[in-house]
Amino acid sequence: MTITLNNLPDDLLIDAIAFLSVPDILFLCQACTRFNTFKLNILSNDYPCPINDTDHKQRTCHAYRLATRWLADYPMIPTSIIKFTASPASDIKFIPGWQHKWILIVSEGIRTVLTIWDVARAHKCSEWLPKGGKLFTKIILNEDPESEVSIVVALYGSERILFLHLDDDGALHKVHDIDVGFHPVSMTGDVIAFSDDISKALIYNWKTEEQAYLDDGGDMQDNDCNHIIFAPTSIDCCHPHQLSQYLFDWHDHTSATPTSLLTLSESYRLWTLETNLFQLYSLASVPPMLLSRGLSRHCVLSYVDMVLGKRGTAVWISPEECATAEYRGCKTLIAAIFPGPLNAMAEVRIHELCSNTPNNWDALDYDEELGRIALGSCLGEVTIVQL
Repeated sequence: MTITLNNLPDDLLIDAIAFLSVPDILFLCQACTRFNTFKLNILSNDYPCPINDTDHKQRTCHAYRLATRWLADYPMIPTSIIKFTASPASDIKFIPGWQHKWILIVSEGIRTVLTIWDVARAHKCSEWLPKGGKLFTKIILNEDPESEVSIVVALYGSERILFLHLDDDGALHKVHDIDVGFHPVSMTGDVIAFSDDISKALIYNWKTEEQAYLDDGGDMQDNDCNHIIFAPTSIDCCHPHQLSQYLFDWHDHTSATPTSLLTLSESYRLWTLETNLFQLYSLASVPPMLLSRGLSRHCVLSYVDMVLGKRGTAVWISPEECATAEYRGCKTLIAAIFPGPLNAMAEVRIHELCSNTPNNWDALDYDEELGRIALGSCLGEVTIVQL
């Protein structure tokens, strides 16, 4: 049994506290009270919150406020929208950990450049590109903020994979590289998953060099691997066409977390108000289990995928042809809440958050724990939406 202050006999507890100074005792009381409030009001309800934040009071208040907004039955309006000029963005990502202060912007042109930006200061911390200015075919972020490797890059026209470390100043440094005929799909800790976009997957530990191949024996010539998910009881590889085990309904877009998978099947009957089918699956079991489904007229911008959070919230950009009368002719930022800890109803709830009059949103990322959305533009404008 784990020994805690709560299960110590009174005489031992008094002896232990007797060795503490008065400031230490007061600090202990504050820490216990704040953590207990955090546990009872946030963790027990499975509300999204930044676990790495050591300020119990701040993260408890923030998580409670954010959950209250998701649970409310009135339209969600962002609390703030901040814009600043940065690098042209073909992709944009929040960097996991690091006090949630940095974003990665990928700029593609005659060469591909990675830039790290401080969100609060709207300041560029660093810029990185490989020797020779080669283009990238794939860029993935490590889901574990404590890992030595933060970003993995695959080079165009080469089998070379580069492993990059992000230091405390926001600068990127190469720490490792390998040659492999697969492209990277996902990474957690020291373990990275590769795919050949047909039927094979490679699971590789870059530190120990241990590796394992997953081969379903499929013979399709083109079957892109959208996701490789390190689920609680399995490793799930998601392809557009069936290989084995489980066949999802035909879908146009997917987004995944370690515990769930969201699919969207679009219809092109534009005269129908609710044409697009969303389905949320749990990956805690094999095969995956359908948790909920919903219909919406809001389709997903073809070249910017939707982003799913662990607590059943998702965001995406809807193109101008799907906009309602309020946002007619504009790209619209959409949020969905599936039944779960943030939606007590049986049906999926959809919110229109804001619109983009210039129609130049080209990249999207979402941090569910902070309720923060990043939107990038090929013209260099970054928009941070706080829910």
